[in-house]
Amino acid sequence: MREQYNPFVTESNLEGTDGRLPTNVKPTHYDVRLEPDLESASFKGSATIHLDVLKKTTFILLNAVELDILTTEVVDTSGSVTKIPIVYYNEEQQTVMVPLYEPIPADSRILLTLIFNGRLNDTKTNAGFNRSSYKGFDGKSKWVCSTQCQPTGARQIFPCVDEPALKATFSATMVVDQGLTCLSNMDIVSEELNEVSKKIVIFSKTPPMSSYLIAFIVGELNYIESNNFRIPIRIYATPDEDINKATFALDVAARAMTSHEETFGLPYPLPKLDMIAIPGHTGAMENWGCVIYAYRSLIWDKFDIPASDAESMAKTVIHELAHQWFGNIVTMAWWDSLWLNESFADWASYNAMTHMFPDWDAWSGFVAGRPRAGLNAYQAALTLDSNRGSHPIEAPVSTPEQISQIFDAITYAKGCSILRMISEYLGVDVFIEGVRLYLRMHAFGSSTTNDLWKTLSTVSGQDVQKIMSIWTEKVGYPVLSITEDETSDEIKISQHRYLRSGKMHPDEDQVLYPVYLKMKSLDGVDLEAQLLDREGKFPVDLKFYKLNGDQTGLYRVSYPLSRWKKLGEQLSSDLLSPDDRVGLISDFSAVVTSGQNSNVRTSDLLSFLQKFQSESNYFAWRQILVCLQDIRKAWMFEDTETQLALSTFQTQLMTPILNQLGKELWNLKPSDSHRNQNFKRLLFSNAADNASIKAASLYLFNRLVNGDHKPLNPNIRRAIFDAVLSDENASSTQYTAILSISRTSKSGPTRADAVASLGNARSLSLIKKTITLASSADIQSSNDRMVIFESLCNHSAGMTELWKWMKTNWDKFANESAAFLGWGAIVTCTSNFTTYDQLREVENFFMGKDTTKFNKLLDQSIDEIRGKAAWIERDREDVRNWLKLHGYYVENV
Repeated sequence: MREQYNPFVTESNLEGTDGRLPTNVKPTHYDVRLEPDLESASFKGSATIHLDVLKKTTFILLNAVELDILTTEVVDTSGSVTKIPIVYYNEEQQTVMVPLYEPIPADSRILLTLIFNGRLNDTKTNAGFNRSSYKGFDGKSKWVCSTQCQPTGARQIFPCVDEPALKATFSATMVVDQGLTCLSNMDIVSEELNEVSKKIVIFSKTPPMSSYLIAFIVGELNYIESNNFRIPIRIYATPDEDINKATFALDVAARAMTSHEETFGLPYPLPKLDMIAIPGHTGAMENWGCVIYAYRSLIWDKFDIPASDAESMAKTVIHELAHQWFGNIVTMAWWDSLWLNESFADWASYNAMTHMFPDWDAWSGFVAGRPRAGLNAYQAALTLDSNRGSHPIEAPVSTPEQISQIFDAITYAKGCSILRMISEYLGVDVFIEGVRLYLRMHAFGSSTTNDLWKTLSTVSGQDVQKIMSIWTEKVGYPVLSITEDETSDEIKISQHRYLRSGKMHPDEDQVLYPVYLKMKSLDGVDLEAQLLDREGKFPVDLKFYKLNGDQTGLYRVSYPLSRWKKLGEQLSSDLLSPDDRVGLISDFSAVVTSGQNSNVRTSDLLSFLQKFQSESNYFAWRQILVCLQDIRKAWMFEDTETQLALSTFQTQLMTPILNQLGKELWNLKPSDSHRNQNFKRLLFSNAADNASIKAASLYLFNRLVNGDHKPLNPNIRRAIFDAVLSDENASSTQYTAILSISRTSKSGPTRADAVASLGNARSLSLIKKTITLASSADIQSSNDRMVIFESLCNHSAGMTELWKWMKTNWDKFANESAAFLGWGAIVTCTSNFTTYDQLREVENFFMGKDTTKFNKLLDQSIDEIRGKAAWIERDREDVRNWLKLHGYYVENV
């Protein structure tokens, strides 16, 4: 029986603050030995922990969960060995308490050795020591093991003090079958066989590091190596994958490491760098010297994926390698400062990509939203932080569930936006100098946000903490409302918190942000103007002005309707950069969505978008189509006639650019630039209602299924599958053909595109078939499941059926969601609802249920539904009347 805590230890001694352990002891070194059994999904282990005793103590409290501790002993300073016959578990707090029957005085050093058994989890749990399967050459399933310790998975592998600030050195030993490859953070010191012919692999001691960064990999692995960096860089993969398809990722890694070292002035301190593609893994994990990725982030044929995927995969590689400095060399002191890891890794990624791939325009890509936008975008930050369920960048967290929920667009994208904003204000060179000082001062230790502000203040001579702390400590951001005074050539600017779901209560609008206006006018850019109070007046030439030049500030701007119209007439001039045009579309859409400016309606936004018919910039079109997608998804449950009219409006808006490119949209050439490939893909993917695109999609698809061996162009392959299945005349034969492609194609990216498209089928029988497939063991990757679910939620029938499925299967869903999909599935299955009736249904369903593990995500989803419902109620007739007036609406179709 697993004993609970020994009652002679008081609870006040056991409980730390914010979920942290008491400070009576501090680890300095771990000797960890693991012996995994891949077939039985279990492992044996031992850990000897070197502890400094900081206070006189009668117990040691460690983090441990899902481990069976078999024996425990303590060696004191004198060398005396004490066996501890029993330890006490607290499953809820994920701790184990070791009683010390003789008090240990302060300033002592002791060794604590624990021998234990553990289990190998399914990779979909994405926590602890995991195993995932792949097909061997004989067709049989084989296993590879990997670890995922961020944020709190190390405690599932060995008992430890699982807190980021409490760094220690680690010496690792693995015992495995012969023929298996073992990897960890450091290089291998020795390999030898034991008495039963198992291989003992001993690794070098690590520098001081946090427990969540330790890594162990075991399996049959092949590798390729690059020597284009100071130390060898290798990419590993299981034998079923063509390792030579990792050459681009390997080249990106070598160039990224060189760029990061040059930028941050601190050498990478480890003797090697391994990058491992793990089957079934989702995302990536920056373990020091042993970085783990999903297959598709490393292993792919550059001729078989869209240009946008190549960009995304390179970004992922560069981001994880930036963590070798931000997070690994310097680590946040606690999870409430997670942004110091993730935001910096994002900023460093865009900085590196700007130099490595200048034709990608990385920072413009950051500013412009896009369909299926990830965490790493300015628009994603603005969207989530306009939600009442948002949180400050520095959010107080204590439990593993709370920690997991802050790996979101606030921590990544808002934090990156804040870093971009301060770097623009101080000057990029000054900012980098401050970052270098920050890294040097805290190398191999931990830091807080104030530590960053101090170093930036030191190099800049400005009080950065005073300028920036409010942006990280408070939730939300402002919308600047403009009033023009033509008699005095000045504008009055007032700031209030922006909420997408509408006007806020007075207690939600207490924060005043220091806003750098970066005002563009005919005279250039004013870099000095600031709004520090609730409102202020500023002189300006009313012939032309725009706030937030090039979208470097984290705020919205609400102009008078007359100014929006003037800006619409000035779009084709040289006054507005592509980033400015992106910002105008985004801000106008946000103002309309929230209703915070009662003088601007959705019809005014549609009229503004009409001014972009001659637009030729890729990033501007990306934002236009995101804006239209937001409108069409908000109106998804409205009458069919209005939905068709909105579709017609989008089709006609795109007609000039589609006609200009003609057949080039689907006859892409190898000589097309990276930008042109992205642009053509974007247009083709959003023009399924255009007759020519529809016909081309069906023709190319039929040619594929009828045996034409010429592959579909990867830039439009997913769009072709989507277009075929989303057509109202799509048949079960076409669905079956795409399902077959998802299972039999020799091209991994083709299989992934086919799987992702299945959720676009509109017939009820095919929707139910898709949900059954996505919730079955046939889909191993939780990422593939989520992509299918997201496709289902793009149309009303799919959204309705998915919601029914989740309600019907709630008990299983609630018990397995963290492993099956991740709790983000709650948002996917609810947030696309748009009416007050649907809002009440969602609220009633979750009433009385335990939502602790996903309460923040649920709050965000409910606020999003509330905002859309209010928007539609406000502008339903406004949109219908505008569509009728402009000839897009045909009644009784």
